[in-house]
Amino acid sequence: MLKSKVNSALFAVLFSCLVPLRAQNPASLAARDYYKELHAAGELDYMAGGHACFQDDPKIDSFFTFRESKDLRDHMLADGTLNKLPDETQDLMDKDFLMVRGYAKGIPWKGEEYLERDEESWISDQRMLDERTPIRIRFNINWETLRYKYAVEVLNMDSTVRTEAASFGSCEEIATETQSHNQE
Repeated sequence: MLKSKVNSALFAVLFSCLVPLRAQNPASLAARDYYKELHAAGELDYMAGGHACFQDDPKIDSFFTFRESKDLRDHMLADGTLNKLPDETQDLMDKDFLMVRGYAKGIPWKGEEYLERDEESWISDQRMLDERTPIRIRFNINWETLRYKYAVEVLNMDSTVRTEAASFGSCEEIATETQSHNQE
């Protein structure tokens, strides 16, 4: 499985997406407001930006974007850049995975989370929350409705699921001109 570069992305999911603190200021911005600002400025991360996803609660101030590796692979094949990559990277691009980038109050997480296909969902590498608690991220999406479930699964030591903390919402495609702007 792909190795996640940063465990801090998991904590950002837990704290900014799954158990967000509600701002006391009623005029605070919501996730969609931050998304619109970044979109207008052309500042969404191209590598993780095919779809933007928002939780059902409009008061939440974080969102995430994701991109399928097959879309990036097809783009690189079309423009001739795939064959210029090292062989190891080309082999990696042959696999299906999602690149996920979260934004808390419009500030991107450090690095992407990489999720590999697992039957009808996408999962992260298993990692340890503490010395006795393995966890992983699971992402499910209905491609027709673009409704999603993003969960942190708390596992038993035998990798069976003990419990999960999940968020639900919907995704939308990110306009092509934004993706193109950040590609340069």
